[in-house]
Amino acid sequence: MFLEKFKGKLETTQEQITVALQKSKYYENAKEGEIDTAAERIYHKLQIINSEYMQWFELLLAFVFAVIGYIAPIWMLVFQAKMRQLEMEDEVMQFQTIILMLMKIERVNVEIILEWLERYSNIFRAPITKCVNNYESGAWESLETMKDEITYQPLIRIIESLQAAVEKIPITDAFDELDSERDYYQEKRKESNERLIKRKGMIGKGIGFAPMVCLFVGYLIVPLVFIGLTSMSSSFGTMTSIK
Repeated sequence: MFLEKFKGKLETTQEQITVALQKSKYYENAKEGEIDTAAERIYHKLQIINSEYMQWFELLLAFVFAVIGYIAPIWMLVFQAKMRQLEMEDEVMQFQTIILMLMKIERVNVEIILEWLERYSNIFRAPITKCVNNYESGAWESLETMKDEITYQPLIRIIESLQAAVEKIPITDAFDELDSERDYYQEKRKESNERLIKRKGMIGKGIGFAPMVCLFVGYLIVPLVFIGLTSMSSSFGTMTSIK
């Protein structure tokens, strides 16, 4: 209660606090020594409260955390988009493998291929299922609708090959370039995995050296900077008092 009363009043003295305590109903039966002790305790707490102000490092930390909080969602979206891209590459490579196996079988047609793709699909399950359900009402139209719903270019090329197979072109001719495309994406994925492993290795090295760097900065650089600033402040204070 007394701290709230005198908080912010920088010119408050211990005598003023003593007078306020003597007038308070809480100290009506208190002895003079008890009031002086309480006044001294309240005065010291009041000095601490009134001398409190925002430090420069607190402002810096607030700024750093604000920037991290602002950028973190964007980083999460970028990470999720990258992982989604890798998942789509894996699924399309799986589709290519399935087609390469099915195209060697006699009497296989586009509808059978779509049914197998639907069975092993995950990311593209919804448009493939819709295409299979609408296949009887128009093979070309259902494939065209699926192509409009998909933006991933490698899968669009597979759909275009399926459309070519619908037009009475043999499936083996429609997918004659599938082997080379699959090899290309395998090499591309292998290169991406190597870059990812290299990046993870660099991150691991950074995490491994982080404790040593923190120890070096915390026990050597920060104390030296603090001592330097303290010495500079005392020197300025001495020069001011001499003037």
